[in-house]
Amino acid sequence: MEAAKGGEEKELLISEEVQLNGVDVTVSLSSQGLIRWSGGSTSGCLSVENDLLGFSRENESLKLHGFMKHEATGLCWVSRPGHRVLKELRLKTNSEESLNNWCFCIQRCLDALDRPKRLLVLLNPFGGNKCAQKIFQEEVKPLLDIAGVSFTLQETQFQCHAKDLAKAMDLSMYDGILCISGDGILVEVVNGLLERPDWENAIKMPLGIVPAGTGNGMIKSLMDHANEPCIAMNATFAVIKGHKQALDVAVVTQGQVRSFSVLMLTWGLVADIDIESEKYRWMGSMRLDFYTFVRIFRLRHYSGNVSFIPAPGYEEYGEPISIDNENGSILQDTGISGTEEMKPKTSNCLGALDSSENYKWKSINGQFIIVWLHNVPWGSQDIMPAPHAEFSDGYVDLVIVKKCPKWSLLSLLLKMKDGGHVKSRYVQYLKVKAFRLSPGGRTGSSSQGGIIDVDGEVLAMGKGSFGDNDSYLMSYGPPIQVTVEKGLATIFCP
Repeated sequence: MEAAKGGEEKELLISEEVQLNGVDVTVSLSSQGLIRWSGGSTSGCLSVENDLLGFSRENESLKLHGFMKHEATGLCWVSRPGHRVLKELRLKTNSEESLNNWCFCIQRCLDALDRPKRLLVLLNPFGGNKCAQKIFQEEVKPLLDIAGVSFTLQETQFQCHAKDLAKAMDLSMYDGILCISGDGILVEVVNGLLERPDWENAIKMPLGIVPAGTGNGMIKSLMDHANEPCIAMNATFAVIKGHKQALDVAVVTQGQVRSFSVLMLTWGLVADIDIESEKYRWMGSMRLDFYTFVRIFRLRHYSGNVSFIPAPGYEEYGEPISIDNENGSILQDTGISGTEEMKPKTSNCLGALDSSENYKWKSINGQFIIVWLHNVPWGSQDIMPAPHAEFSDGYVDLVIVKKCPKWSLLSLLLKMKDGGHVKSRYVQYLKVKAFRLSPGGRTGSSSQGGIIDVDGEVLAMGKGSFGDNDSYLMSYGPPIQVTVEKGLATIFCP
């Protein structure tokens, strides 16, 4: 083995003539974790951080288990851009000492990356097309095994099961939580962590997602931001690599009842489609497209009021108003209170607006078709309602549609596939620090109300709406407030 000389000593950990997949080459490993090889008619490179799952030792050789993009392996499949494939590189050295040194140096590079070693895996067997178990066995588990990541697998059995698990888990046993589901399990985990007595420490637990649900908006946002395809194996590798991203958490409040959101709040057309289309679940994902046409054909408007604190640059939206309790986030007691189980056992500081700030509230009244509050760009794998949303900017993006012809509305919704809808003259799109919704009834009806949907679940429902029961967390009518806790949660990202 030859150690790097001169000025290269700081760059190269090893440079040596070896056999790579049976070919004589010179291979080097830099202190930045870049493995390069060249010799004869072959050359290439592999990044320990970005391309290496793990390595194993067999007799006199070392196996490097790469997980590389097609372009990196010379397999440029136009139909699958960015997809990764497993590739094994067998490195045979000239001595036992050399082999030991390679193992030591590669492990040293991996240890410097702060990759997770132990994960709690929460799998929702009922989400989406009920394929989470198959995805785990065929696409997730093999990568975890190769990377040497140990895990505890727990299937969720009922609604809020993941929330209960997050509330009771021993944080010291894991380096992260991996949710194999849609967005629902992630939301439950965040709520569970924030309802613990040690919530300030618990919410720092890194959270990962593998898409296995209907929507998958959060993981789509994360993968798209890194120009990675939103598929299970790439998402799993994003967790294995250990990169982390701060994530805003929205605090949703009514009276003394509180909940936490990481994705969206909707009222009007989008909430109606999301919830009422459940009766067509047998149609699969087509149910959303089908019911969108139904609801546009029989278009509803809802009366009400939205008020908000606009982010800098968005002050022109709405009319100025004065709110008595603008220096605090908890709404004045409306007489609406939840059961003891509904009241989160978290610090009262969560959701509180800074009393030293002179916030300027704005208001929009009238008849609404869509009110859509979003924390990340994508709502699902093919709908981008908030193209300018950021993961940790301390704001949520607000989409409002009021008067709009039906055909223009259909065109607008189709443009949500790439965020083009924000250019429509029928759309008001802005960022807000805080938001309040005072929902009213359906236009033309003296008794029917609407649906308020948070992260895919009903938060409140008016009388005469789909389902029409009183078992939801909040009541329809009294104001509901949303504030943003900047970067409160931590999420694994590519």
